[in-house]
Amino acid sequence: MADEQNRQQPRPKDSFKDWEDPLYNDLRRIFSRAKLREVLTHSSFYEQDGKGNSRYVFAGMFVFKGMVAQVLYRYFTGEGTRLQHVLGNLFRNERLERMFDELKLKPFVRAGEKFDIKSHRHIFVYAIFGYVTTLDEDIRNWFIAKYILNEESEHLFLHKKRNANLLAQADAMVRRTDGRRLTLQMEVTEGGLNRAKAVLSDGTVLCEAESKSWRYARTKATKLALNMLATPFRKEMLSNPDYQARVLAREEEKIAKRKTEIEARDAAKETLRLEKKAKWKEKVRAKEAAKRRKKQDEAKKRKGSQ
Repeated sequence: MADEQNRQQPRPKDSFKDWEDPLYNDLRRIFSRAKLREVLTHSSFYEQDGKGNSRYVFAGMFVFKGMVAQVLYRYFTGEGTRLQHVLGNLFRNERLERMFDELKLKPFVRAGEKFDIKSHRHIFVYAIFGYVTTLDEDIRNWFIAKYILNEESEHLFLHKKRNANLLAQADAMVRRTDGRRLTLQMEVTEGGLNRAKAVLSDGTVLCEAESKSWRYARTKATKLALNMLATPFRKEMLSNPDYQARVLAREEEKIAKRKTEIEARDAAKETLRLEKKAKWKEKVRAKEAAKRRKKQDEAKKRKGSQ
């Protein structure tokens, strides 16, 4: 009986012989050896109920996933169904199983002899997630950023480092709405300006912009297209040319109004600058005039004393 109890209790193994390897830097940041052993011990390892990592697995599946969902809701754009799709992809089993292998968790896992660890690798990763929910906010945010919202998931958010790919985002919005694609076409006007057209795959011109700069014309047209597609009724806008024209007119009016406001602000700043400059010059002239009068008075005094 004593041997059976001892067999069911946690016992030291040689699985931590590589624990100081840099490979485990991140695990050591959040786990002690004892805590890692506890989190990665499946309930099948014990005969009596109530032991094992099932509570951590629950917290990982629901509490931790809710924390990630909160990050998506707060910082990422898109409709609810889109965010739900992204969340599901972030926690798909294949990704969790790959994380299990990359973190090399297998030496630390304990389970019953009949329990198939390989086919349940995602369960132990959920247990890791569950324990992370008990840590400080800074550690949680670091873990979510590094292991959930990492480079592997960038394609889910239509984001590229160092360069916000606005055209790809606009194209994806159109594609998700009605299946068409969006591209930019460039041409040179008779006046020598560069004209960028945002054109749908059926030939419909969504919007266009002109500029002396080839790059600026593209950027301007892309941003204008994104602003138009940001409307909640973009499906109707894309299917109704009249509505599309009204949305474009509103966007152009908004841009023109913003440009007028900026020009007025810059004009007010320039006026203020000129006023300050005039006051400074007047002050300088007054000081110079005072110096001249003082010198003249001193010269008169010297002449009178002679």
